[in-house]
Amino acid sequence: MIKTIASRSKNRFVLAIALALTLSIGVVQAFAAQSWLYMTPSEHTVIGEMVFVPKGDEITYYWENDGSTHSVGFGVYYFDGQSSTLISSKTAGYGYGNHGDSFDAPYNGFYFLKANCGGNGQTGCKGSGYIEY
Repeated sequence: MIKTIASRSKNRFVLAIALALTLSIGVVQAFAAQSWLYMTPSEHTVIGEMVFVPKGDEITYYWENDGSTHSVGFGVYYFDGQSSTLISSKTAGYGYGNHGDSFDAPYNGFYFLKANCGGNGQTGCKGSGYIEY
């Protein structure tokens, strides 16, 4: 069937355009980026780099402890140029606990991942996480 469609020059052009669009859409979807964040046992709070996410795009975030003595609270914040607002948060249990979640970006703008070891300035957490967009 494709051979029959491709035998006409007008159809070949349309087929080439359709194939190019199909391939480019697949490439765009395959390149979701991750921004990683690491915490050492001497740190209480770590903050990742800001990433731009268009409104409506999915943001996934995740944290995994690597032998932490406390749980790690972590979340995604939106930065409006003046201040930051917590959009979504989770807690990864102590030891080797992990957790993650995803949501659609409610605003067009910059987001970042932040993680806190335990509470009240505690240290002793070791782990890593990412924000994927």
